[in-house]
Amino acid sequence: MMDAARAGWPAGRALAAPIVATALAIVLSGCAVEVGGFMNDKSATARVATTEAVVGEDGRCTADLSIDPSKFRGREGQGLIGVTECELVALKGEPLSVQTGSSPRAKRETTILYMEPTGKALYLFADNRLVQVVRAGA
Repeated sequence: MMDAARAGWPAGRALAAPIVATALAIVLSGCAVEVGGFMNDKSATARVATTEAVVGEDGRCTADLSIDPSKFRGREGQGLIGVTECELVALKGEPLSVQTGSSPRAKRETTILYMEPTGKALYLFADNRLVQVVRAGA
């Protein structure tokens, strides 16, 4: 280890270096706590944490998606189980109504109503996945 005199530093400066380094570490660690302590005083609306687009109350997807409805052709009713809300709307078009809520089973529950040639059909979703199709009179 090189002593302060050979390094060209005054002896007092060699003693001050560890003190400055310690003080700097204390100051910087204080900043880290403060950075993590920022608060937001604005109110926010609770939303489902999902990376997938969902259908809004107006019947449209919340994101501009390019979904090819041909990949679902030939699949009807229970054959569509597992598709997303936006995939159903891409396949069937604009619904008559959309209702959303939550329950102990799912963060987001959605009911999408369509008028089909055989009558009304309710498509029930849990967390953006089709779980059941209910047809009027069934």
